[in-house]
Parts: sequence; C-alpha cells; structure tokens
Amino acid sequence: MPHIIVEYSKNLESLFDLSDMLIDMHDALSEKGVEKSRIKTRGISLDHAIVGDTGREGAMMHCTLLLLEGRDIETKRIYGDTLHHIMAHKVANIIDHCHVTLEIRDMDRDTYYL
Repeated sequence: MPHIIVEYSKNLESLFDLSDMLIDMHDALSEKGVEKSRIKTRGISLDHAIVGDTGREGAMMHCTLLLLEGRDIETKRIYGDTLHHIMAHKVANIIDHCHVTLEIRDMDRDTYYL
C-alpha cells in the first residue's frame, strides 16, 4: 500500500539511471520494515519544469511518499530520511544544483481501495 512517487525534471534522465534509484528506494523502504510486496514505486519524468532562479534549465526531484494513516511521526521521519538520502546522494556528484525534496502524506483508510 505505500506508494513512492518520484517526479523529476527531464534533464536528469541523461545523467544517471533513474530506474536504479527507484529500485534502491523500493528496497530501502522494505528494509525499514514495510512489506516489500505491498510497495508501489514509480518515477514520472516532467517535460516542463521551471526550477527556482534557473528556470527551464534547473533540475528538480520530488518524492511523495503515500502511507496509510496510523504511523507515528518518528516512523515517518525514518522513512523520509532514508528515501531523501538516496535521492540526494544520487545527484550530489552529478549536477551542480538539483532541488531534492520529499513529502509524506497519509492516505485515509476509508477511501483507499485495495
């Protein structure tokens, strides 16, 4: 049920293998105690992204982690720190500046269908 959704500016695609990063994120969340068979991980390339002062030339990567409600803040921070570290590490030595952000959202059990 957890969803890892990574949106990234298209200009990052030629710099490294994003699918490898997604696999690393998927595996890392599993290593933190989430049942691997329930994790859904995907990347979405953005053809049009305007980033800060750099405009169209800027690079960005944003992860939204969707979790069913009920986890405590400490657990969410562990998940978030782990995933953000993987993303930041992947771009750290590849591009001068890339905005790397992450947000964790709760999904309402009453309106999430399995």
